[in-house]
Amino acid sequence: MNNIIEKFNFINLEEIDSTNSYIKRNADTLPDLTVVTAEFQTAGRGRLGRSFFSPKGTGAYFSLFLKNNISKEISRHLTVIAAVAVLEEIKSVTSGDVKIKWVNDVYIDGKKTCGILTEGSVNPRNGELSYAIIGVGINLTMPNNAFPKDLADKVNFVFDSNCTKTQKKNLIYGIVSRIYKMITDKNMEYIDIYRKNSYLDGKKINIIRENSTESATAVYIDENCNLLVKKDENGEIETLFSGDVSIT
Repeated sequence: MNNIIEKFNFINLEEIDSTNSYIKRNADTLPDLTVVTAEFQTAGRGRLGRSFFSPKGTGAYFSLFLKNNISKEISRHLTVIAAVAVLEEIKSVTSGDVKIKWVNDVYIDGKKTCGILTEGSVNPRNGELSYAIIGVGINLTMPNNAFPKDLADKVNFVFDSNCTKTQKKNLIYGIVSRIYKMITDKNMEYIDIYRKNSYLDGKKINIIRENSTESATAVYIDENCNLLVKKDENGEIETLFSGDVSIT
């Protein structure tokens, strides 16, 4: 792992609005494989414009900047790769039941523990990614003032007691190293890992669309990491390529 870590440029911040936003603002000058970490995010972001609760001292908040050799195949799977990296690294430090909730969350014992936000900039001339940012937020321990009431029953954390600075650093190092290996190895074994560790298979869900929700049952994750669902209304099978679902 140490040999891989030497490839990364780390920027460690005390406080920032969002590590993803920091990279976006500085994308023209940051080198490839920059990792920006923060002790506290004042405006942590999730998918679909949601916020991500990022209290000081109890989470791992970081973003990985990629701008070289991002193939179209890899670009389609960056969120999948990140989820698998987080899954495997968390599994190495906890005895909890760690699963992936399609498309970008990692759960421990049925509760959200990590969110992933992948963003990028596309070159209009060739349609390829100019750069990509993989943002990761992980609940490491219980915040001093607990989680907000609207989250208290829905979230979990990696460590039952205090997390040392070394444990946190090693967790981040492990995740970015795993991401790098999956991107450069190009063997796509991560797809099977993602599918086998799906949290949704067989569960009742709501498909969340822009102006409506629709009840269904999650069937399984296909070989392209899309979610197949069976709609409650008419039994129709639909493949979800992107979007959001909630568990009922």
